[in-house]
Parts: sequence; C-alpha cells; structure tokens
Amino acid sequence: MVHFLEVYGYWLVFGLAFAENLGIPIPSFPVLIMAASMVTTLHFSLAGLLLVSVMGALAGDIFWYVLGRVRGRPILKLLCSITLNPDSCVSRTENIFVRHGLKSLLVAKFVPGLNTVGPPLAGMLRISPLQFALFDVGGIVLWAGAALSLGVIFRAQVELVLAWLQTFGKLGLLLLAVIVAGWLLYKWIERRRFYQLLEKSRITPPEVKELIDTGGDIVIVDLRSEFSYETEGVKIPGAIHIPPRQFEARYKDIPPGKPVVMYCT
Repeated sequence: MVHFLEVYGYWLVFGLAFAENLGIPIPSFPVLIMAASMVTTLHFSLAGLLLVSVMGALAGDIFWYVLGRVRGRPILKLLCSITLNPDSCVSRTENIFVRHGLKSLLVAKFVPGLNTVGPPLAGMLRISPLQFALFDVGGIVLWAGAALSLGVIFRAQVELVLAWLQTFGKLGLLLLAVIVAGWLLYKWIERRRFYQLLEKSRITPPEVKELIDTGGDIVIVDLRSEFSYETEGVKIPGAIHIPPRQFEARYKDIPPGKPVVMYCT
C-alpha cells in the first residue's frame, strides 16, 4: 500500500474514499491513518489529505442521495442486500435516522450500515440538497479528521506495523487474508443457518391471502418499522402493527390460541 501511495498519491486517497462510500468493501480509514503517519516521507500535507478524502466521500454519498431521492426504498433494499447482515440493515438504519434525523449523518461514517444507507435515506425523505450536504460534509470531516489524527498521534506504532509486514512479506499478507476470509466465511454460514430456520416456517403471500379469503382464523402481525409502515402506503387489513423495537413490550397484544403470521420487509 505504501508503494501505491507513493505512485498515485492524493488520487489513491480520493479513489478509496469514493469507492468505500459507494458501498464497495474497501476500507479507506486505515489508508488515511497510514498516509497521515507518513506525510513527510510521502510528501503529503494533512490539509490536502483532508480535502481529497472529503471530496471522495462526498461524491459517493451524493450519488446515493440522488438515487434515493429518485428511486426510493428499493435502493435501501439493494444496498442492504449486499451487506453481511441484511436482515436488520434496513430497519436498524431507518430507526436511527427517524430518532436522530440529520444529526445521524454526523456519526454515520462510524456506524456500520448507516454509512452507506444514510445518504439514500436522506434523499428518500426529501431532505434538501443543501441541508444534506452540510451535515454530510460535517460527518465526513469528523471521520477523516479522526483518521488523520490517529495517524499523527500513533505515527511510531504505524511504522512498526509496516515494518512487521515488510519483515514477514507475503507470509504476513497471507495470514491477514486467511483471518479476513475466515471471518467472512463464518458470517456467511451464520446467515445461511438463519435462512434455513426461516424456510421451515415460511408461508407465501398467496397462501396467506387464501387463508384470509376462506375465512381462516389467523392473526397477522406487521413487523415493519414506523418509517416503513408510514411511507410504503401498503396496509394489511386486520393486521396488528408492532414495530420491532416495541415487540418485547407489546407481544401480549397478539391474541393467544390462534395461528400467527408475521410480516416484515
């Protein structure tokens, strides 16, 4: 990575920040720390690194903001479908945004999921471009500033890590790759087990409609978040709406002794 920073300089920092905020799993934060720790060696300036990282991240966020404004909720589902925890991604980020509004953009870069989903969600809520840009830039500056500060403060430690990697060479990189691959494999297996559990008790929408049409005595529980319930405009007749975060407090609202069908997005 040091070699690439030497060759491509600010363009590499811009490209990594842009790619990460497009949703590509490329961590630009450690690269910013590395670049800040080697400003003298690589002939960087902290102000220049801050500027290009802000520009790159903002460009990626604006792309998703515009798509969210034009396409709406399908964009959120698309983004969450490529995360390692798609099952809670949409509802979790929606709840954060509903509770904290634009202020959530100030910490979005530090919250997994919210970093990518926050901009299209802001567009979906029709937040003005100026307001979005101001809060988003504020959050990016905090994020990039934290990385650059860590690079300056822990310069000696970063140099030790780089020296260790150079000492072990390809073996060190292989070990790191094995650890990352093992973690990804674990998350994938965990996700598949969860889906297999769901498949055992899944009922299709046509089957639910048939039960309703034939007078089946069932209870339908709508588990969509408050935000999804209000914005999607689709309501299931007779369903009990219990947002996920209220379920533990309201599960007794579900009538006992009847088959229960739970619906969520």
